[in-house]
Amino acid sequence: MTKSLLVLALGLSACGAVYPQLETPVRTPPAHVALVPPPPDDLVFLKFAGAVIPSRTRDGRTWDSVGGALPDAFAKLSVDGKVLLETPVQSDSLTPTWPGQRIANYQVRAGASVKVELWDSNPLNNHPICVSDVRLDPGEDPMQINCNSGAEIRLLVQPAHGKLGVGLFYELRQDEVVVTRVLKESPAARAGLVRGDQLLKIQGKAVMTMEDGEAQSLINANAATGVSLLVRKADKTELELTLKEGAIYPVQGEGVTIDG
Repeated sequence: MTKSLLVLALGLSACGAVYPQLETPVRTPPAHVALVPPPPDDLVFLKFAGAVIPSRTRDGRTWDSVGGALPDAFAKLSVDGKVLLETPVQSDSLTPTWPGQRIANYQVRAGASVKVELWDSNPLNNHPICVSDVRLDPGEDPMQINCNSGAEIRLLVQPAHGKLGVGLFYELRQDEVVVTRVLKESPAARAGLVRGDQLLKIQGKAVMTMEDGEAQSLINANAATGVSLLVRKADKTELELTLKEGAIYPVQGEGVTIDG
């Protein structure tokens, strides 16, 4: 694309070229904006809102065998036998809220087996406080899970939380721009872009003639209204498309922070 990129690529050719990877901006939508399209039904936002734990076990013992008398609680949620969400331990509390827990959207298939557990962490053996099978019904308020031990767990289940953007990651190479990743629930994915696609033109201008930073500037500056792309697919066919900022629903593991 430019002399400086060419020099960089030549300098790295002996050990394998390393190209800069860029990503399109992602932002929080205004509160009054309804994201379009809505999130898929199998993608939900999950967060433990908190728990209330009795001061003693059902047989009258204190919770913590080492240290204080209060439980060191953590919670986890499993889907089809696989742990999807586990909080850190919150020590010496009968009302844990786990402020340091991971905030994310999770894919949960319809009809999946879901189990919620509350545990007292101990150096030798963790002690179960509650184990309950649940059904995930999205709602504005946390669902309440009542346990045989007398404990209560509050679990927030909502439609996936969204962001605004296009969800595109790409590399700037010598005279080309190559897609390296697209977010699964994003405008880039809905437009059909996949890893390995080559961007030949951006806003009608050939990528191989662009100056440093021009490709990134054209994409970012036009994403809100729609950036036109000429794309070469893996089978060498070419596709014209317009990529416009819209709803992104990041899935846990994609590395995009959401609000919660």
